[in-house]
Amino acid sequence: MGDLIDKIEQNTKIAKVTLHSVVDRQGIAAEIFSALGDHGLNVELISTSSVGRGRSDISFAVLESDLSDVVKLFETIKGNFGAGEIAVNKDRALITIYGTKLATTPGAAGKIFKVLAENGINIDMISASLTVLSIVVEQDRITSAIEAIEKEFPIK
Repeated sequence: MGDLIDKIEQNTKIAKVTLHSVVDRQGIAAEIFSALGDHGLNVELISTSSVGRGRSDISFAVLESDLSDVVKLFETIKGNFGAGEIAVNKDRALITIYGTKLATTPGAAGKIFKVLAENGINIDMISASLTVLSIVVEQDRITSAIEAIEKEFPIK
């Protein structure tokens, strides 16, 4: 698997925001992320999970410099989405792994996650496409996370 990864990028100035118990209905994601865009706020990564009974948790990563504005915005409009608590996790970092062979290598993501686990690194968020794997971890673990990945999967 020495040629699995083409490039790794990082951003150490990330915060994770979770809107808990959002109503799971058509168009809700459009409303949430349009509201952010309408206020000039960009999202680095999105992850959702169903919590049942027509509800979902929606987590997204934003730049730490935008966090205050994001929280203020959602405190005023969270009722529009039926959202409960707004949880914030500061001091996060985003690892973006690029690899043309990620899509065609069975178990590639699992192997990367295993390397992180073996090094005591917890994953806060995951997003994947055919050739990109994005992972949010605690900011103080970013260096050891990238070193562990590069040791196991040398970049070509």
